Amino acid sequence: MLPGMNEASATPAVNGIAPVLFDRPETFYRAALESLSEGVMVLDDDCRIIYANRLVSEITGYAPEELLGQTPGLLKADPDASSCGAGAASNDEPHQFEFEMKRKDGRLHWIHVRSTPYRSEGGAVGGRVVALSCIARQKNLEFENEFLQDEFRAGFGDMIGQSPALQKVLSQIATVAPTEANVLILGESGTGKELVARAIHDLSARKDRSLVRVNCASIPKELFESEFFGHVRGAFTGAIKDRVGRFELADGGTLFLDEVGEIPPDLQSKLLRVLQESQFERVGDERTRTVDVRLVTATNRDLLAEARAGRFRLDLYYRLSVFPIEVPPLRERLEDIGPLAGHFIQQAARRLGVPRPRLTEVHVRELRTYDWPGNVRELQNVIERAMILAKGAKLHFELPHRAGRDGSLVRSQPAHDPHGEEELSLDELAVREREILTAALRRTNWKIYGADGAAALLRIKPTTLASKIKRLNLREPAGTRLPSARLPARQSDFADPCKPAPTLRTGQRCAL
Repeated sequence: MLPGMNEASATPAVNGIAPVLFDRPETFYRAALESLSEGVMVLDDDCRIIYANRLVSEITGYAPEELLGQTPGLLKADPDASSCGAGAASNDEPHQFEFEMKRKDGRLHWIHVRSTPYRSEGGAVGGRVVALSCIARQKNLEFENEFLQDEFRAGFGDMIGQSPALQKVLSQIATVAPTEANVLILGESGTGKELVARAIHDLSARKDRSLVRVNCASIPKELFESEFFGHVRGAFTGAIKDRVGRFELADGGTLFLDEVGEIPPDLQSKLLRVLQESQFERVGDERTRTVDVRLVTATNRDLLAEARAGRFRLDLYYRLSVFPIEVPPLRERLEDIGPLAGHFIQQAARRLGVPRPRLTEVHVRELRTYDWPGNVRELQNVIERAMILAKGAKLHFELPHRAGRDGSLVRSQPAHDPHGEEELSLDELAVREREILTAALRRTNWKIYGADGAAALLRIKPTTLASKIKRLNLREPAGTRLPSARLPARQSDFADPCKPAPTLRTGQRCAL
């Protein structure tokens, strides 16, 4: 029998309620509770469940008989939380709160709880009636919004670098962001076009509203209109409920259409209408809706050429490209490779839980020798692969093969420093030991000992150098030693690493 439905309460009035309300059988009240659109549990004075309706079972995953006699602590994801979930509120007062419930299958699920005490005829609290409602979708939207807001608040965010090419882009962003102009972002894949769109939104007056992103290349042709404008129930096969489109989701904010060149020609006219009139209809609906959306688009295609070829509406192109911004490829901003690599190393080290390795100038020069057809995204992948292989030790980059000018495949080699001796350090570039020893011997005219000898240049003992020469079977080429080489070499001969050594032919540059 449910609390309050006892024989004594069937005749006298309780709190002014006429006795006739309690003259119904218990099955009537159970049926009423089962028909509610939210879960209902009744707890006794020991905070144990004595009743749970059908919806509680659906929300928690527990059958009603599994819940009876248990405390609400069974549903707590946090084992240290209060069993009744009352928090700091008094047991004599109604209260409500949100918490992350642990379902029977182990999944976590956000619910909203309203707890109200029920009283006996004498006024004492006999237990609590608890109403549960699912708010998982609402919480997901809240968390997503908080994440996006945090991500956007940093201004230019992950747009890292000081190159003139990038500074030009940042200047354009700062100029157009406060306006309501449509922006077309141009650039190769992997250059960071989405980061530009985020920065434009974050620096605009719409920064407190949504930035909705749509990748046009991932939408099936037959679903474009529904994705953009939404649909009503029964509009087509599978439309079992109303759906809000991306334009409505972005109302008051910014809509970012990535790969806008993939929009089918028959939908381009409808997109043009929204840009001109700010109006549209959902699929299957006659009602005209009005939105206030700023449009930012991006593409790696030449849309003007596509328009002239008849594959893209020219009038739509002009509507989209009110303010075009071209993001430079990474090969045109080599100065930014060092800061970007350092940023990605820090990210990967934190994600992998390993110490952050040192990024040397030699590493940066090596990365700059590659032309990066995949741009910043490819650099990030190369860095992450190197971090995984290094396992917290020294970094070694495995740059992909590329086509040389003659069409053959070549592989990027570590860069050489024309103004220092770092490459002559065997600790730094042990993999190039043979080349370094040979170059050092050539620069000293194959002299090992003395202050102007190869051993001093390499900062190792002459006996160590002699041992390495023997181990590597290095031999002095015949006819390369000049008679003047017997005299002590002047220090000025070694001031410029790329100064031609006496053994080199005229016009030939040092290999270091």
